[in-house]
Amino acid sequence: MLFIMSKTVKTSLITLSLLIFWMFTGIFSGDEGSNSIIEIEGNNTLNNSTLVSARIFTAKPKVSFVVLRGRTESDRNVYIAAETIGIVENIYFEKGDKVKKGQIICKQSVDARKAKLDEANALMKQKELEWQASKTLVEKGYRSKTQLAASSASYDASKALVKQMEQELDNINIRAPFDGIFNEKLAEIGDFLSIGKPCGKVVDYNPIKITAQVSEKEILNVKNGLQGRANLSTGEKVEGLVTYVSNTADPATRTFRIEMEVENNNLSYKDGLTAEIFIPTKEINGHLIPPSSLTLNEVGEVGVRHIVDDNKAKFSKVEILGDENELIWISGLPEKVTIITVGHEFVSNGDSVNYRLQDENS
Repeated sequence: MLFIMSKTVKTSLITLSLLIFWMFTGIFSGDEGSNSIIEIEGNNTLNNSTLVSARIFTAKPKVSFVVLRGRTESDRNVYIAAETIGIVENIYFEKGDKVKKGQIICKQSVDARKAKLDEANALMKQKELEWQASKTLVEKGYRSKTQLAASSASYDASKALVKQMEQELDNINIRAPFDGIFNEKLAEIGDFLSIGKPCGKVVDYNPIKITAQVSEKEILNVKNGLQGRANLSTGEKVEGLVTYVSNTADPATRTFRIEMEVENNNLSYKDGLTAEIFIPTKEINGHLIPPSSLTLNEVGEVGVRHIVDDNKAKFSKVEILGDENELIWISGLPEKVTIITVGHEFVSNGDSVNYRLQDENS
């Protein structure tokens, strides 16, 4: 019996010794070889405190943006319409062709316009001769000055009629009002066009406009002359100037229209594309943190838990300013703050914590 008890005691002692050895090995070697985690004991008396990971963040300048959803629009688009009546005799461009200001796009038939111009020119020459003869007769005293004035007025009227007939003849040429694209052909050769009926549509895509609606809350931050940027649905990134901010809200949405102009010399940006617009408003100090560091308090406010004096956990509400790569910008914290990055869901406001401090590259 003594032999058996001695063997049992011996086995127990060996087991206890191995357990103690394992515990001491874990204490002294658990963090060896790790360059990214350094354990900081804020207070030796906090043996029962929750162990968390934290990281020190320092505020940096951050430009705040108003982010809007909008679309691209052409700078100008005009229906080119007939200024006189007549049949379409020729169309010199096809839909989609580039046109220059003043180029003839559609031409109507001359009809009797040339004959009327010739008639007006003949009448003008007649009235000029009568006026010259009246001047000579007045100088010799054979005609009154009143008759000379009547001859002069008749001559002036004939000159005006010539200009009118010249303009009427030129009106058969329907021209491009500016450089652009002949975007729509609305008539064909042989069509009869009355005054005001369009032959086609010319669109100016340079510059291209990006338009959006700004809420009442943000309209005071958007002003003419601000340099903005936009991400187009095609993946293209563009920059431009805010050139228009409406002073009147849309009565249905209570939002204000803004326009940003972007150079489009090679016409690569299309009309009607969806765009995400970023308009800079002000520069503030913020912290760039991992999204996983965000949490909610008891009333559902977004914020972070950070460590304050005496190793206490504190919840602070923050404002999300935007994102950058895989991180997010927040504001509302002191310039230098130790934020709990792992384990914040296990502590409450005012709890004592032990923490391991992560370096900036972890």
